[in-house]
Amino acid sequence: MSGSMGVWGTLHCAPRGSVCLASGRVFRQPESVPSLRMFSNLIDSTLMNIKRFFSCGSSCSSSTSIPWCQVAWILLIALFLLTSCGRLDLNSGPLLYDVALSPSFISPNADGDQDVTEIFYSLRRPAMLSVFFDDEAGNRFYFRHDRRRSPGEYNVFWGGVVDEPETWEGEAGTQGIVSHVLPDGEYRWTIQATDDAGNMEQVEGSITLADGDTDVPELRNFAVVPQVFRPNQDGLRDDWVSISYYLTKDVDSVLLYLLDPADPGNRYFIPEEPGVVKTNERGFHEYRYEGGVDLNAEPPPDGTYTIVGEARDRAGNAIRVTQELTIEEGGKPRADIKQGEIDWEGEVSRVIGVPLGERVCFSAIVTNEGTVPIRTTGPWPGQEYLFSENYNALAGQGHEEWFQQAGVWRFGINFDTTGIDFPFRWAVGRPEDLERRIIDGEEQWYLLPGNSGEVSGCITVDEKPPVGTNFWWGGLIHEFVGVANNYVDRISVDVGTP
Repeated sequence: MSGSMGVWGTLHCAPRGSVCLASGRVFRQPESVPSLRMFSNLIDSTLMNIKRFFSCGSSCSSSTSIPWCQVAWILLIALFLLTSCGRLDLNSGPLLYDVALSPSFISPNADGDQDVTEIFYSLRRPAMLSVFFDDEAGNRFYFRHDRRRSPGEYNVFWGGVVDEPETWEGEAGTQGIVSHVLPDGEYRWTIQATDDAGNMEQVEGSITLADGDTDVPELRNFAVVPQVFRPNQDGLRDDWVSISYYLTKDVDSVLLYLLDPADPGNRYFIPEEPGVVKTNERGFHEYRYEGGVDLNAEPPPDGTYTIVGEARDRAGNAIRVTQELTIEEGGKPRADIKQGEIDWEGEVSRVIGVPLGERVCFSAIVTNEGTVPIRTTGPWPGQEYLFSENYNALAGQGHEEWFQQAGVWRFGINFDTTGIDFPFRWAVGRPEDLERRIIDGEEQWYLLPGNSGEVSGCITVDEKPPVGTNFWWGGLIHEFVGVANNYVDRISVDVGTP
């Protein structure tokens, strides 16, 4: 700003680090301004020089008094000159200040009386912050450890709890203390800050803990059975998982969930079975997990997961227990009678005429449309029934596996006056269409995904159907679950005299 004239006189450009004054004099600004008081002194000095300029008379027009509006402009210009011609550092001063911890005595037992203390601190510059406590034996416990903080004022409550993970292996799997209340005693607290230049500052004090609740809750005998889980509604023992434990004290919260180690942010929460003991109460607890298929949802993808149990009491003591769970052949089962069609022997215009004592025969194809195997059992295709009997009668003749079984799929024939739903049932395929497995010493048969099975059979009409029997049809039964296909290819059967 060389040679510029104005109502305040001639201004000269001052070297960097200096303040330009209207009198032409140069006031040298210090490298840093440690406080606002020094900044105020600089402003006062500047105004004094300005007043001296106006009172001494110069080449510029002057007056014996300065209007207040001009004073305001002078202050603004002075502030501008301080920040542009030199360097104004308002961040100078202690990194860590206004530190306090109050009260210095607490009883962290969640009774509502002096359970917590409040920690206060302020930072002038960005820093890594730690808050820790040393007991009388020199053991150190961290409440905050190297946490990044921006400049500003902070406060946080502390109830004697520290996050000091401790794990061990037991019969119930991996168990670990997540957090716990420090034992009673006197502690030396320290709040420590380190800025980006490596400068470290800390403030210390003391606090006393008394009558604290240091009893960490436990999930004793944490059991996951079985540990290989096939959530596909085939009705076998590995179709669902039982999870149980004994909770040693009343707590504030309990969580049980399935965790994918490859995606820790994705948790599948498991609700507890209704019981006498509430979820957060001391006592025995049991969960039943079916992977969501019981709710008509797809289970988690096949893989190895972790069952996690967590309990936290009101004081802040927390426990975490884990066990592995492997999911295999999981999925919502689905099968259909191919094209919804049954080949009824002798059917004309959806009517079959059959003399008493003759047979009604059929054939059909069942296709596994899902992603998991479906379990089936006999009678095998080709089996003949009497109209007066049902699958229970055949099962009672030495084939107990033909009784109803939870999770088994079978093809069935029904009619509208039957007393037993789908009294005539067959496996969903021939042995050559299926895969044979031995599970827990028992023979099991499965129709694999994408495969089809042939079904056929006959019913000998050994007695006249009840009055009002108008329609016959086929269906696909998922026993103890539901009828997947119903009212398939309905026909009328006219039974005449021989």
